[in-house]
Amino acid sequence: MRFSLLPFLAAGAVAHHNHHQLQHQHQYAERGLDLAARQDIQDDPLGTCPSVTPATVELTPITYSYFFPSNTVVDAFLNGILITITNAPIEITFSGFLTITRGAPKTTPTSPTTTAGPRPTSAPPSPPRTTSNVPQTSRQTSSAGSASINPTLTGPTTLTTTRASSAATSPVSSRVSSASGSSSRSASSGLSSTTATSVLQSSTASSTVSTVSSTPSAPPNGTYFVASTILIIVRNAVDGASASSGLNGYGIPFELLYVPSTGAPLPTLNTTFGGNYGGIIVAGQVSYQYGTAFQSALTPAQWQQLYDYQTQYGVRMVQYDVFPGPLFGASLVGTTGCCAAGVEQNMYFTQTTPQSGLRINADFSTLGLYHYPASIADATTTTEIARFRAAGSSPEGVAAVINNFAGREQMVFFISWATDFSATSNFLQHEYITWMTRGLYSGYRRVYLNTQIDDMFLSTTLYQPANIDYRVVPADMQDIWNWVPTIQAKMNAGSFYLPEIGHNGNGNIEYSTFVAGGDAVCAPGPIEYNSPPDTPLEFKKPLGTGTNLWPTSPTVYGYSTACNTLDPLFNWFRTPANQNRFIHISHTFTHLELNNATYSDALKEIQFNQAWLQQIGFTAGRFTPNGLIPPAITGLHNGDVLRAWTNAGLRNCVGDNTRPALRNQQNNMYPYTTSLANDNFDGYIVLPRWATRIYYNCDKPACTTQEWINTSAGKGDFYDLLNVEKSDTMRHLFGLFHEGYMFHQANLRTQGVDPITINGVTSTISIFQAWVETVVQEFTRLVNWPSITLQQSDLAVTFTDRQTRDACQPRLTWNKVGQTITSATVTANGNSCSVRVPVTIPNGITTDAQGFQTEQIGNDPLTIWVQLTGSPVTFQFTPPIAVP
Repeated sequence: MRFSLLPFLAAGAVAHHNHHQLQHQHQYAERGLDLAARQDIQDDPLGTCPSVTPATVELTPITYSYFFPSNTVVDAFLNGILITITNAPIEITFSGFLTITRGAPKTTPTSPTTTAGPRPTSAPPSPPRTTSNVPQTSRQTSSAGSASINPTLTGPTTLTTTRASSAATSPVSSRVSSASGSSSRSASSGLSSTTATSVLQSSTASSTVSTVSSTPSAPPNGTYFVASTILIIVRNAVDGASASSGLNGYGIPFELLYVPSTGAPLPTLNTTFGGNYGGIIVAGQVSYQYGTAFQSALTPAQWQQLYDYQTQYGVRMVQYDVFPGPLFGASLVGTTGCCAAGVEQNMYFTQTTPQSGLRINADFSTLGLYHYPASIADATTTTEIARFRAAGSSPEGVAAVINNFAGREQMVFFISWATDFSATSNFLQHEYITWMTRGLYSGYRRVYLNTQIDDMFLSTTLYQPANIDYRVVPADMQDIWNWVPTIQAKMNAGSFYLPEIGHNGNGNIEYSTFVAGGDAVCAPGPIEYNSPPDTPLEFKKPLGTGTNLWPTSPTVYGYSTACNTLDPLFNWFRTPANQNRFIHISHTFTHLELNNATYSDALKEIQFNQAWLQQIGFTAGRFTPNGLIPPAITGLHNGDVLRAWTNAGLRNCVGDNTRPALRNQQNNMYPYTTSLANDNFDGYIVLPRWATRIYYNCDKPACTTQEWINTSAGKGDFYDLLNVEKSDTMRHLFGLFHEGYMFHQANLRTQGVDPITINGVTSTISIFQAWVETVVQEFTRLVNWPSITLQQSDLAVTFTDRQTRDACQPRLTWNKVGQTITSATVTANGNSCSVRVPVTIPNGITTDAQGFQTEQIGNDPLTIWVQLTGSPVTFQFTPPIAVP
């Protein structure tokens, strides 16, 4: 085999160069090569590669051109992506990290290759696919982004791309395979953008999936590397979003294959190097109705490919939304599934994977999810893990099982799936993700419970009764202060919780001015102006326009402590012990709505409040110095406002998840970053935030319940409202969404309110406390995980780090030796990343952390935060992880 290593003159350039015009100066680092293998990498650009034992050379992440002459067959890893090259000559121009396996003969993957043919027009019937009762309009339709690896190719060649990873252009998803069998990949790693054909295999058969044997035919032993990317096989984008959302929450790389009713080829599952997927998820058997019968759009031969792949590489499969039958070692109890719209049949786990942290025997709802109570038909291969309770005419039965068919393992749920609206689907996915990955993955599980309270020091006009204002008093805050340790004590081990308060300093000056003698002490008085007219919600103000609303004086903050301390609420918060039971952040000085504000007014809103925050002492404690809560979430498309915030030292704010324009459309786990095109300003970070039904202008249960009924078609009483909030919040928490929740100062009222009963305890608490108590009780009932509060400045780092990390495309590859996983290797584009990569280690396994930071909070699994600086990092496991 002949090849030349031709580094370009300038790192980062991707272009074709004449071989003789290139410098004979090679930057490389060899690892594990014998002397004979090293000798072929010299300054001679057309050196000859001798015949050697297969070895690996890893090239440093600069820009290279690699040339393979005629009659060459080679397997190589390009930025961690395994490619197989045949029918050279070929020149690959790339930027990044290349590992070449030399001297390895080309062999046929274990997956059978047959000629694609038409779908059969008729077939024996198979069990019908379950569907959700919830109208399709209630589901969010989104298509996963595509990531691509497209090296520049010259000369006739077949290039098989066989392993993808997460990309900056997609929500963790690394590839979307279309029905035609091609894979679209984006050049997010600095590679030149041309078309590379993905060789995907397919086969044709006329029998139904029910005739496929669930037993594999491939041997399980051998030594292989297995990429931990999860292959997800679904019918459409809606199913794909539901199947992938949990993996996206963890940050686990996955790949989507959409299979239409006409069928589709499978991606290349394996190569001579090893397996390309560390887990497989199949939704609803990708079944469709053909004539009068339902049948999988995957052929029996394709199912067998998947089964054989599982066995050879120790890979686990998950299937959900399926009918109980022989393929799953189960049979239907009764004659039909359950349930009609609005009919409840609770479900619960009878056993779980310990690392999942899901509690056994804790009931959860199946509303909106059609399902089939089952019984175990083959106890030698099938183990129950969850059950449905009896409900009305629907009998008790098995809800989920684990099959072991001669070493091929799969977890199966007899229930439909919809993470976009169902808290239960979001909850259930943690069992299969933990089991499927064996608790080993690139990513981490974390729940953040952040509650932000806006408008502190302002007075709020209530929704009802009419024409009544409420401003919290020190007694309200003292009750909240006393309560914080009690709610922390109810949380799971490792939890930490504090409310975060957004302050408006002008409210303090307003109050003090109306105290006897306050006019003189607080001169020139609070900032007053005529309220600006309303604008469209997503109004984009032309730069430099608008009218100053602030008075011409004062121009700098000059209020005295003598003025401030006329306000009892200021005095209460000024006490350090009181401050430190909360987190503090700016909500601007006066709460001026900023959509049409000028630069001058926006800057004063920040600078005056910064001075006031320092005066009261908040800046010395738990405080976000570089962020704010925008007043009424305004100003986010106003470039003058964003520039003022930036010039005042602020770099992040919160948005509003009810407004799509303020959410990242690429990945909902990322922040929204403003742009010149959309917002007249580049680069301001907007964190997502959830609204609640505890409305800003309500202080009591009757008020917020009535506003819910009048404005949002709510039905019932305050407890019904809390149940809806509980369901939505569980969906968010179990979806691993890290954003906080919106509340307001009036919601903290405890004085003059009637006692309410929450979780069986009757007490006089605020509607804010009632929400937190309800959420914490439900969360701890279902899982043993910790929940953590982060101040906004720290939360912003987690969001921006996640986006940066995904752009690095971190990957984890296991080393499977026989029936064990002995080690795992962490890589990324160029094996470098400016932020740390989390790697989760299974419970009961020890490994040398090699000096990297480790983290294990409460019952969460161990996470190693790996800093990649140019080389892969490998962790050896003691004992090895068993692969049955």
